[in-house]
Amino acid sequence: MPEKRRILKPSTNRFAAYTLSLAFGLFQALQCFPLALIRGKLPRSASGDFVQHIIGQIYFLQQGWHWPLLLDERLGASPGTNIGLTDSIPLEALLLKVVHPFFPGMLQGIVLYLALCWTLQPVCAVFALRSMGEKRLLPAFAAAVFASCFPAFIFRIGHAALCGQWILLLAIGLYFRATRTGAGSGPVWLLALLTGLTLLIHPYLMVMAGAILGAVPLTLLLRERNWKACAPAVMATTASGLGIIVVGSVLGYWGSASGGGYGLYSMNLASPFWPAHSSLFPFVSSSLVEATGGQYEGYQYLGAGVLLTLGMTLLNQRGRKLFTQLPKQHAGLLLACLALTLIAISNRIYFLHVPVLLTHFRVPGAEQMRSSGRMFWPVGYLMMLGGIYGLCRAWPRMWPLVLLAGIALQWQDTCDLRSGVHQTEFALLDAPSAESRQLFSLMQPFDRIEVHPRLECDSVDSPSVMQFLYVAALKNAPVNTMYAARTTPESACQSSAERLHPLDPRTLVILTGPSQRTHAFRWSSLQHAQCGVSGKVIFCVAANARLPAGLSPVPPAPVLPINQEIVTASQQLKYEEILESGWSHPEDWGVWSEASEASLYLNLPADVHTANLVLRMHSTAGTPQHVRVLLNGTQIAEWNVKPDDADYKTDFALPPESQSASLQLQISNPVRIGQDLRHLGIALLRLKVTKID
Repeated sequence: MPEKRRILKPSTNRFAAYTLSLAFGLFQALQCFPLALIRGKLPRSASGDFVQHIIGQIYFLQQGWHWPLLLDERLGASPGTNIGLTDSIPLEALLLKVVHPFFPGMLQGIVLYLALCWTLQPVCAVFALRSMGEKRLLPAFAAAVFASCFPAFIFRIGHAALCGQWILLLAIGLYFRATRTGAGSGPVWLLALLTGLTLLIHPYLMVMAGAILGAVPLTLLLRERNWKACAPAVMATTASGLGIIVVGSVLGYWGSASGGGYGLYSMNLASPFWPAHSSLFPFVSSSLVEATGGQYEGYQYLGAGVLLTLGMTLLNQRGRKLFTQLPKQHAGLLLACLALTLIAISNRIYFLHVPVLLTHFRVPGAEQMRSSGRMFWPVGYLMMLGGIYGLCRAWPRMWPLVLLAGIALQWQDTCDLRSGVHQTEFALLDAPSAESRQLFSLMQPFDRIEVHPRLECDSVDSPSVMQFLYVAALKNAPVNTMYAARTTPESACQSSAERLHPLDPRTLVILTGPSQRTHAFRWSSLQHAQCGVSGKVIFCVAANARLPAGLSPVPPAPVLPINQEIVTASQQLKYEEILESGWSHPEDWGVWSEASEASLYLNLPADVHTANLVLRMHSTAGTPQHVRVLLNGTQIAEWNVKPDDADYKTDFALPPESQSASLQLQISNPVRIGQDLRHLGIALLRLKVTKID
């Protein structure tokens, strides 16, 4: 008698699939992340978005319970900063805070969260595939490998909260279980709860999970043509939406403003298929799918293995037939994918560098999803799962060989990306540089840190400023600024937060940017502070405090020439201290103001007491600007700046016993133009100072 083929029981198959995927996920996590950091050890150095997330958690875990719940009171200007706006994974931070008394040495959970994401990613991929109806072991392993080696997942390592893409796979699995014939209401209510909780991980993931949740009642209604069939799903979706609104209101999520960028940080239509950052095709340039300057946020390459399974499925008539049945069986999910894709490609659609459609139309609320290119992730995962599911039915004899080839290709294709994660994470344990040690030593004696200009006013030097904030977080010292994903009215750039004030001996002021020497002179003259230079940064302390060792004297500001035009164009600007605050980067024609108030600092020769100032300026096209000019709080001129170039003049007297003047230009109505993220008011082309007395 021929030997009978052994067939695994469904329960055995399920156990093997989940065990194998869990083991693979743990292997990946331990390969990528140092165990010391998983246990909560603080990195010796940090950079990029990672330092933003970890600063929020460090401050949060070192303060007591209080209300509002997510507010870091010592982080940023009063009343503090919501850690939801620093993408510090509030749900995990709250759980860690509960157990923190038992594990006081655990001062951050960012790396623990990343390790959990790498572990759960393959497990949830298996759950999603089994929920679709494919329960064999090899397809499950393929889903685990494809999901773990999904380029768009690995590429997100710098933004920890967004690595929670296992949530999307879990949501997809719950969708398929909720839309099965005869399914109860349990899966859709679990999906509704998952969507609500995802707000406390990252709002972008919440929107994507919400789209999948909304697809459940749509699919049931369009398939069954019966309102009763979708009533429980409608109730669950409504409850989830109301819960998100209430929780977001209570925890302070709403009311913040995006910095703009919809249409800039979008997805290129070619991105899912273009092998950018591929180890198999290292010669392929990523610049061809970078048409706006921000489409790196829309990086969506699916990987060679996923593309192989999709291609083989579509080559076969049976495979194509499966996809043609989607509108009938899963119309709601198809509509959700279409909506997410439209948001991802935005209103400026490119295929490679070829413009397909460029409009000014904006999806309502899309500006809050400035990095809209990310919204394609659920669609990419469905393409991955659909490719595996379809391949196993389109090629009943050949699919094991194709899947094995796909697994090998996907693994090899992401070698460089995975190696980059390993190097990035283990570098966090490297010994700090001499510069970092010097900075820590310099800041150690002080209990409060102030940075001017605040990041809310000028984020050009944000990488270096974040290093100051990281050292402050290690000391649990209050700081006056923080880089956040959204700006609240309380934390927005305000001139009152930049005003000089008396310093106590335990406060350290850090001055950055092109006008730092100007600010140092003002702190020294008006508040009798002591200032010194280290590298490209100036540090100031109170007159009765000890200036840290190793600082050099602040060099004097250059004296402006009289009766000579000073051009503000980037190539010709010699006196950058003039642009004290409120100005953008000088361009090849001049410089724009970027706030409702901009200041000019004029350091003049000793024999000048009264002078005449002429500014060549224009406003934005079609938007005249009313400008008030103040010197030491007193108005000395008032102009209506028009779109055409013109000269605007005023006389002013230097303050007694001073050879410098700081003029404030209060601008009535800064506006945004097209895709430019700045709020532009007046354009300064050149200026000229003439001596009167």
